[in-house]
Amino acid sequence: MNLRVMIVGGVLLGTTGCATSEEWAAWRARPAHFASGHHLEFSLKNRLAPPLVVEPHDVAAARAEGWWGGPFAAPPVSTALADVGGRWAGTWSGSGVMAPRTSRAEARFAQLGRWGEGRLLLSDTLAADVPEVVKWEGGRGIRVLLEVGATGAVVRHADDGRLFRAALVVEGDRLTGFVENGGTPVRLALARVR
Repeated sequence: MNLRVMIVGGVLLGTTGCATSEEWAAWRARPAHFASGHHLEFSLKNRLAPPLVVEPHDVAAARAEGWWGGPFAAPPVSTALADVGGRWAGTWSGSGVMAPRTSRAEARFAQLGRWGEGRLLLSDTLAADVPEVVKWEGGRGIRVLLEVGATGAVVRHADDGRLFRAALVVEGDRLTGFVENGGTPVRLALARVR
């Protein structure tokens, strides 16, 4: 008796989770839609985490294809991006094992429009409460990817954005912000090196 109930329940659960025939027809008509140029570009742009980055050409592609996308609001075309490219030097400050710590921080970023990459070095972190990847990489600094906005950038570890993430704000020739550290904040204060 219990086996019959489980089988009937499994069949009911399985059939309610399936797509409708109209949805299957739309998917069958485009078997490789997820690998098309627009979708691959969109996925690469948004691989690091929300918020979604939707640019005017993404909206245009969604409208042209008619089946992909949603009611996205296109960002203004003339949005100026912050300039974070170049060398930066300053300090980081946070908690140490026994007392607050402050030491040297350096960054070198290469920016191409909305995206960039580089290295971020926080010195003297062995006895500090910083993300573990910063300690692992030591004096080489960590490889980072940048997502640049109008007022600053989000900096993430190049291999895994969960290992290191910092939100930085540009104020003239200064770059300030905090590293997400799951507990105690780590503050960055950098100045552009000319």
